[in-house]
Amino acid sequence: MNQTFHPPEKTLFLLHRLFYIFLFTALGASAAGCEFGPPAESVSGTIRLSPSLPPGARRTRILFIILASEKGGPPLAVQRLVRPKFPYKYTLTKDDVMMRGRPFTGRVRVSARLDADGRVGAFVRGDYRSGKKRSAAIGADGADVLIDVAGTAEPPKVAKRPVKSPPPARQKPAAPPRAAAQAPAMSGGAITGRIQIAPALAEKAAGKPVLFIIARTERPGPPLAAQKVSNPRFPLNFTLSGRDVMVPGLRFEGSVRISARLDTDGSAGRPQPGDMEGRAPGLTPVGAKGVTIIIDKEF
Repeated sequence: MNQTFHPPEKTLFLLHRLFYIFLFTALGASAAGCEFGPPAESVSGTIRLSPSLPPGARRTRILFIILASEKGGPPLAVQRLVRPKFPYKYTLTKDDVMMRGRPFTGRVRVSARLDADGRVGAFVRGDYRSGKKRSAAIGADGADVLIDVAGTAEPPKVAKRPVKSPPPARQKPAAPPRAAAQAPAMSGGAITGRIQIAPALAEKAAGKPVLFIIARTERPGPPLAAQKVSNPRFPLNFTLSGRDVMVPGLRFEGSVRISARLDTDGSAGRPQPGDMEGRAPGLTPVGAKGVTIIIDKEF
């Protein structure tokens, strides 16, 4: 006699429950990827150092990541980082565009350069760069770059200033103009202050490996200045100056918006879950002292 098997109601309930748990888990993972993955208008990947490079390459202070349009012309976007750790995961977006109004679209070539003096000038001994430029389209993830070429040219010699003879005793040396005596350094002034952690985030902030301090103007484009601090301890006193300017030739002057971000993975790209951020209120004029930033937001 044939009998049809009917599972008990409890078994059916458990099967339905397992199905919905699987469904919601999959949807949740998909949503998380959409929210925290690289933005659509970006180029991202990993920068590595070739093992053939000398040990000094890892100690080179400044890393430039450059996107150049395959159609030619000046760089489309640039990031300048201080003391990066390799392999370094990067993300460049339209916020890193060099020239205001230039569209962040099309195909680009990605290159990277470690620079001893922080200026993209002659490629000399102590500098290192990628031998091949990676071709990619805006929106690409996984545009990896290998730094594998060492500079061999001698650094340019700095001409010595001739020693001026002292003026005759009967002549009184002319005093320097007052404005010149008070003029800031060639790269601009400085902003000093202190960064603190909101009490509600103090426990979670402990052990975060990297702090980024970033100054932006109100104009679109990459940050005016940025500083990377490894293993920060709070409260932390900071100074942003012309030495931290991202693009050689720009002056650290005017008014800027300053933010500080505790970063879990050490990447200056889009914030990831667990990253924390704080901002100085309003615009801060270069030359300001005693600026307070409280890190009070968690992503």
